[in-house]
Amino acid sequence: MVRLDFMRTFIEVVESGSLKKAAKNLGMSVSSVSFQINSIESFYGAKLLERSTNGVKLTDEGNIAIKNMKSVLSSVDETRRLISNIRGDKITIASGMVGLNIVHAIQTLLKSRYPQLEVSIALRGAHECVKGVLSGEYDFAIAGDLLEEYLEFERLNYEILGEDFLVLITPPDHELASKDKVTLEDITKFPIVMLTDDYGITTSTKKNLLESGIKPDDLNIAYTVGDFYSKINAVSSGIGIAITSYIAACKACEVGLIKMRKIHGFKSERKIFLVSSKLSMESKKMKEYSEFILSKGRQLFEDFAQQCGCIE
Repeated sequence: MVRLDFMRTFIEVVESGSLKKAAKNLGMSVSSVSFQINSIESFYGAKLLERSTNGVKLTDEGNIAIKNMKSVLSSVDETRRLISNIRGDKITIASGMVGLNIVHAIQTLLKSRYPQLEVSIALRGAHECVKGVLSGEYDFAIAGDLLEEYLEFERLNYEILGEDFLVLITPPDHELASKDKVTLEDITKFPIVMLTDDYGITTSTKKNLLESGIKPDDLNIAYTVGDFYSKINAVSSGIGIAITSYIAACKACEVGLIKMRKIHGFKSERKIFLVSSKLSMESKKMKEYSEFILSKGRQLFEDFAQQCGCIE
């Protein structure tokens, strides 16, 4: 059986690009790193790295093996974390932007129901949240989109928490803000503000555009930002228009920063998911917390969507 630290060394070699750099980063000799790489290749029964004077490159077999190594290490780290918190008195909920106006209410309800429970909140892009569940960094993730690669992970558990739809947001004085009917063709005529692909809003927008017969490349994407607040500010200040989550953008619309419009001919619906690891659901406490979040979260999302009367 190969040692786990050898797997970590292999990953460091690949990520740093050479044995020499990996050895320096790990505080080891190059010969020790080489020995560990040889041991890994012996374990998998294949050549995993092409070595040259320019560095290292994964072989086809190496691409498969490194995914397995990352999965093994992530599973071990997650198990250690679960065991260390066997009492279930501390959890972290990571939320994508769709949960921006909901997740703190869930936190309050959890603490009211379970006074001994320490609940931490992290706001990230949806895909970073799901990655965090896989790595064991987060216990739960609220996400407005799930990548196909995540759906292939047997370790993930996901359930529908609510429904959302994608809308157009514009500056308050933009011509599309008062147009009788906004179409996909209208949107292609103006500069677009987008979030990076770390965000479920972006990946679900691209998928829904394709389903509606529009290629994302057909849009005039003029400005890409790294967080949701920058996106709202960019639109509010007139840099461009954007497609975004109705639930996430509602508060900004209510205070007059932006206008919100439906897009005719656009398949705008998307699901909101609560993501956890299947392993964590073996804990009775974690299972109980999951059921509580689903019950309260579904009601909160439904109530919020009904109360937000901002859509034009």
